[in-house]
Amino acid sequence: MIARIRRRSFAMRTWLALALGTVFVVPTFAILAFYFHVVGVTPPEFDAAMELAQAGAGQWHDPAWQAAATNALVDTGVAVLLVEDGQEVYRSTTRPLRANNFDGDGPDRSLTIIEGERERSAYLYPDNQPWATVALVPVVALVALLVTITAIAWFLGRTVTNPLAAMSQAARRVAAGDLEITLPASRIREVAEVSTAFEAMSGELRASLQHQSALEQERRLFIGAVVHDLRTPLFSLRGYLEGLSQGLADTPAKQARYISGAQEKAAALERLVSDLFNYARLEYLDQAPNQQPLNLTPLLHRLVDGLQPQAAAKRVRITLLDPSGRCPVEGDSHLLTRAIENLLDNAVRYTPDGGEVRVGCHVNGDRVRFTITDTGPGIAAADLAHLFTPLYRGESSRNRRTGGAGLGLTVARRILRAHGGDLTADNQSPHGAVFTGNLPLPLAVDEMPPAA
Repeated sequence: MIARIRRRSFAMRTWLALALGTVFVVPTFAILAFYFHVVGVTPPEFDAAMELAQAGAGQWHDPAWQAAATNALVDTGVAVLLVEDGQEVYRSTTRPLRANNFDGDGPDRSLTIIEGERERSAYLYPDNQPWATVALVPVVALVALLVTITAIAWFLGRTVTNPLAAMSQAARRVAAGDLEITLPASRIREVAEVSTAFEAMSGELRASLQHQSALEQERRLFIGAVVHDLRTPLFSLRGYLEGLSQGLADTPAKQARYISGAQEKAAALERLVSDLFNYARLEYLDQAPNQQPLNLTPLLHRLVDGLQPQAAAKRVRITLLDPSGRCPVEGDSHLLTRAIENLLDNAVRYTPDGGEVRVGCHVNGDRVRFTITDTGPGIAAADLAHLFTPLYRGESSRNRRTGGAGLGLTVARRILRAHGGDLTADNQSPHGAVFTGNLPLPLAVDEMPPAA
């Protein structure tokens, strides 16, 4: 989705109100402007005509004065009608002039002069354009109305019709699988909101399809790796059993070696199935931690004691640093036991004979951190970025002879992340690997049980 430049938008009813007002206002102003342009007379011109009629009140019947008045009024654009005692005396134009305003064609100004019993009246009219020009007013109104309607139609087409047509075309493209769409902007709020929502939907669909494709690719790789890891110990186990059944192990020493090899491969299969089961529960069943207040130190102590026989068989020393310390957390003791047991088992199996595994736990700020350090070959730099990928095993540090499915570390990290923590791996100097886990420190630390 391409972000458009934000522009001010208004609701549809606002635009409709503006359009309706424009339809009435623009033609009205056009009519008024045209009318005053073609028939309008300025006040000074009326004043001059009024002074002319008033100054010559005693000469209205004089033909010479009438001729001079007619010439003077030509350039003013004012028509004059003079009436004395109800009888018309003079008019400056041949068009009909009325002394009343009942029919809308009366004078703009009038003057009455009374001398004794004689009453004289002067009526002034605008007379600067012919009636044919005035008749153009309806035409001007119609043209203004058509221009206004055309402008409104163009605006609605650009802000409503075009975006809706683009959305219709975009919907067909989305149905065809093309999710790369861009919609035109609109100043109408409702249309803009629909366009934004449509683009957001397209972006979410694109992200969902990409995520689904990635999951499908991961699923295929996962199945292939599982098949490979199952096939290897099964072939070895079948080879040992066939050797025993066919009598290839013809001495007690060979028989013991074949039986030991079969047991080792059976144990590897058991670990693989257990890891797959745990991974499936965390990945697909979304097992939620049953969090309870606990002290991590006694849990580490029990796990270290439980691995002592396995470590002693390899002459590996496993030590818990500061066994009396307090590491209070809130978590599911069963899930945390599984995660840390995977890490300890991993450390013991990859530590050579005569090596050492050290386990520590301490509070660091608002986090509880525990470390598991071994003196094994360490982790290759190329493997560090993929160490927690399901079924990933580096050739140098995660040898096929040691068993395992490459899921133990993945399960451990997901358990810690489900508790709001995390798990990282690194190498230490001069050799060996160190795994660091962290969990949030609970708020009510005083309620934690003491170290056992």
